[in-house]
Amino acid sequence: MNIIHYFVDCETSGFFPKGNALLEICIVKTVNREEVARFYSKIHPHPADKIEPAALEKNGLKPSKWSKEEALDPVVAANRIKDFFEIPSKESGDKCYLVAHNVQFDARFLRGFGKKHDVEIALPYMQIDTVQLAAAILIPLGLENHKMDTIRRFLGISSENAHTATKDVEDLMFLFALLVPPKRDTCNAAALAWCGNIAYLIERIKKALC
Repeated sequence: MNIIHYFVDCETSGFFPKGNALLEICIVKTVNREEVARFYSKIHPHPADKIEPAALEKNGLKPSKWSKEEALDPVVAANRIKDFFEIPSKESGDKCYLVAHNVQFDARFLRGFGKKHDVEIALPYMQIDTVQLAAAILIPLGLENHKMDTIRRFLGISSENAHTATKDVEDLMFLFALLVPPKRDTCNAAALAWCGNIAYLIERIKKALC
């Protein structure tokens, strides 16, 4: 049995997929905790999409200045995203998960983005929210709130390029690896890496409490 995770971050022009644009996305696929594929793209907004200045101020994106070649057409992007997600059959026995920080937002936006452009984007049924992981594990240890920026400070993660899709996915993967142990039959290297993660977490907690 393989365990497949799709780590995703969507940078958008607002909170609502029906009226706002998906501007940037990064998806990383791992199989048994090893990265096997990555999809990244900027996406041109549709003329009807509403662009919220506050959203652009946060993610630093400037879609009005993108060249045609710098970003994908939204219909093309929707089809590329659909093709990237390969959901295993029940018969395969493989387990497949969508992972995000506030996973409901990303899942809702992806489905809405596909629907808006007449593309059905099938996502893993099982979803893991690192907001909930942080709330369950890190809040009792002194984390003030479960915002990713707060988690970065608590864990000593650089905030450079924060709120860009690639940076946020890579930090998402780090947080997941830190908090979730590999399955028991995973190779010794992965198990040792997780032990190192625990040691790192303990040191960060000591610094946070001092």
